[in-house]
Amino acid sequence: MIKYGLCDFDLHVTRTYGKTAALSSGIFLNILGDIMITDPEMLKEVMVKQASVFTDRNADPDTQISPVDKSVFAVRGEPWKQMRSTLTPTFSSGKLRHMEAMILKCANTLIENLKKKAKAGESFDNKIWGCYTMDVICATAFGVEVDSLNNPNHPFVKNAEKANDINLSDPAVLLLFFAPRLIKKLAPILRHVPGFRGVLSSFHYFGETTKALLDVRKQAQEGHYNDFLQLMLTAHTMSTSDLGDDEKEVAKWKKKALTTEEIAGNGMIFFIAGFGTANDTLGFTTYLLATHPEIQQRLIQEVDDVLQGAEPTYDTVSKLGYLEQVLNESMRLYPVGIRVDRVANQDTTVNGLFIPKGTAVVIPIYAIHMDPEKYPDPEKFDPERFTPEEKAKRNPYWYMPFGMGPRNCIGMRLALLEMKIILVKVLQNFTLKTCAETQVPLVLSKSNPMKPEKPIILKVEERFV
Repeated sequence: MIKYGLCDFDLHVTRTYGKTAALSSGIFLNILGDIMITDPEMLKEVMVKQASVFTDRNADPDTQISPVDKSVFAVRGEPWKQMRSTLTPTFSSGKLRHMEAMILKCANTLIENLKKKAKAGESFDNKIWGCYTMDVICATAFGVEVDSLNNPNHPFVKNAEKANDINLSDPAVLLLFFAPRLIKKLAPILRHVPGFRGVLSSFHYFGETTKALLDVRKQAQEGHYNDFLQLMLTAHTMSTSDLGDDEKEVAKWKKKALTTEEIAGNGMIFFIAGFGTANDTLGFTTYLLATHPEIQQRLIQEVDDVLQGAEPTYDTVSKLGYLEQVLNESMRLYPVGIRVDRVANQDTTVNGLFIPKGTAVVIPIYAIHMDPEKYPDPEKFDPERFTPEEKAKRNPYWYMPFGMGPRNCIGMRLALLEMKIILVKVLQNFTLKTCAETQVPLVLSKSNPMKPEKPIILKVEERFV
C-alpha cells in the first residue's frame, strides 16, 4: 500500500488476483481488510441480501474519538440500526426542498465572486468549491451563515481545513493508520503531534460548538429552525411518507430520540463528510468540463433549454438528464469514497465462500469503476456511459460512488442537490476554461487518496457581457 498509494494498491490487487482476493493483514489489525471482492453477485449478497450479517463497518470502536464514536458512521449492530432509522427521514425529498433556498443563497454568493474574477481575468483553484460547500453545510446542518469566501478566518472555516488536513506520508499518521487502536489511547499526546494536532482540535471544536447550539435551542421558548440540527432533535417523530421504497424499509426499524452526544457526533460527521465529498467532486467535475469543451457546451445547452434562465430548484435540476450523466461519469472516474467495507457479525457463506465472523470484506469502488472489462477505456471521460440505455445494460454493482444497500451514504441526496445547483448556476453565467496553470492531465496524490497532486486551477468567462 505504501508503494502504490491506496487507489493504485486496490487496482493492483484486483488486476493481479481477480474478483476475490485475500489480504494479509497481520500486524495491521485488518485495517486494510481481510478479503477484497469485486464480483457483483457477491457484492449484492454482502451489501443487500445479507446486510443484517454485514451491518458494521471495519471501524474498531476502540479507535473512535468523541464525539465521532457516537455517530452513525461509528456505531455498530442494533444501535446503528436504530440511529440510521431515526436519521433517514431527515434527508427526505420534502426536507431537502425546504433547504433549497439556503443552498441557492450560498450559490449566488459564489457566482458574484466568480463574476469579479471573470472581469479581472483572474484564475482560481478548487478551494473555491470548498467555500461554497462549507457555506451550504453550515447553513443546512447548523443554521449558521459563514460566507467563507469573504470570511476565511471564521472558526468553522479554519477548523474544517484542519479536519481535512491528513497526509498519509506523515510518519506519525502512517503509524496510526496501521495501528489505529493507538489513536484513542494516545489522544492526549497526539494533540501535540503536527500530523494530528489540527484534526483533534477541530474534532473538539465541532463537538463543543454543536452542543452549545443545541443548548441554545433547547432553552429557547420560540423560534423555528429548518436545518439538520433541528431535524435531529425531532427525528424520531418524523413522517416517512416522502421517502423512497428502500429508505422506507430502513425507516421501519426501531427509532429512538438522539442524545446530545449522538447529535454532536452526527453533526460533525455530516459536516466533514458533506464538505469533503461535494468539494472534491465539484473540483473534478469542473476540471473535466473545462478540458472537454464540447461536453460543456452540450450541458450548457441543456441547462438553457430546460431552465430558460430561471433559478434551479430541487425539481428542475432533476429534469437535467445530461447533467446527471456528467456527474455520474465524474464520480466514476473520481469516487471520493474509493472503498467501503463491511464486517461479518457471524459465520456465513457468500456464493460458496465461507466467511468467518469478524472478517472485514473490502469493496474497492475505485478499482471497480476503473475496470476495463466493465468500462472500456476507463480513463476516458465519457458521459455517454450513463445514458438510460447504457445503464440498463450494466450491473448496478459496477457503479457505487455512494455505496449500496442500507449502509450507503445517508447524505447523498443533499450532496447531489448542492452540486447540481451550483453547476447549473455556474453554467448559466460562465464558460469554464483551462489556463496556463492548469495541470493537464490531472495527477492524483498518492499520500492523500482521491485528491489532486496539485491544485486544480481554472478560469471562467462570462457568457453574457
